[in-house]
Amino acid sequence: MRIVTFLYEKPFPPRYGIVLSNGKVADLQELLQSFLVEEYDMTLENACALTESIFSTGSRNVLQRILAFRDIIEKALSKLCPKNICLNSKIVRDVSEIHFLPPIYDPSKIIGIGLNYEEYRIMLKYPKPEVPLFFFKPVNTLIGHREKVVIPRGGKWPGTSSKIVFHEYELAVVIGKKARFIDRSKALDHVYGFTIFSDITAHDIEMIQPGYVLYQQRAKAFDTFSPMGPWIVTKDELISKGIDVYNLKIARRRNGVVEGESNTKNMIFKIEEILEFLSEIMTLEPGDIISLGSPPAGPPGGLQPGDIIEVEIENIGVLTNYVV
Repeated sequence: MRIVTFLYEKPFPPRYGIVLSNGKVADLQELLQSFLVEEYDMTLENACALTESIFSTGSRNVLQRILAFRDIIEKALSKLCPKNICLNSKIVRDVSEIHFLPPIYDPSKIIGIGLNYEEYRIMLKYPKPEVPLFFFKPVNTLIGHREKVVIPRGGKWPGTSSKIVFHEYELAVVIGKKARFIDRSKALDHVYGFTIFSDITAHDIEMIQPGYVLYQQRAKAFDTFSPMGPWIVTKDELISKGIDVYNLKIARRRNGVVEGESNTKNMIFKIEEILEFLSEIMTLEPGDIISLGSPPAGPPGGLQPGDIIEVEIENIGVLTNYVV
């Protein structure tokens, strides 16, 4: 499944959907309401109350509930959206009609893995790390597909404005099951799915004192500095298609021009190692986002207002954002 979180017509509450093969989105609340009425002769009032109780909570809770109700969702899709075409206009949404949110907008943690692509490490002339390097990003940095990245323009304090903002492009995992002291052989059991993550970084702030962690944290903490999406691809979808997560092409584009390319096979630490390592330090909770590091970032002169930035990851999708 490809699970998307979005707004439609009203600013609240968020909606949840399944991306169909024709590119449209099936609104899960509308889908289940209609299915309960048609399949189980439930009154519309009761069906609405039941589905509202499922979806009226935070996104990290909803994602767990979607998996719990997966069999019913698949039956509903088979009946009401045969061959991935929904005839009921209340169920289907065109992507042009919706406002994308981050697939998870309320994680307990956003963890970024640093220096995890071999070509970037070599370019920077850094030694190979003995363990995964990581940092935290605050939740206020999250934005969704087609939302705006704001260049920091500062205020009274030094180091609160930036003239060189880098775009780092990354594959990310979403945790689906609590993880503490896990073995790498079972690490993927704790993964819900995969998404695209842009780790936006104020590079000139980061380099005020190279390697000094407080400047690095500040450089990544500005509002809008964590675009994510457009959706989560559940782990089983990749497995069912025989897709190797360690052989995915990844590209960074600006204004339609490819400025960086790599492959997930170039990651220094694999997901299993990262999760085993992190779970020895902290409890990983359902909905936590772990972004797996970036190939060489850019552009060298920094992002500019009016730029359109994209990350494309093979078999995952394209994440697009606008720079202002």
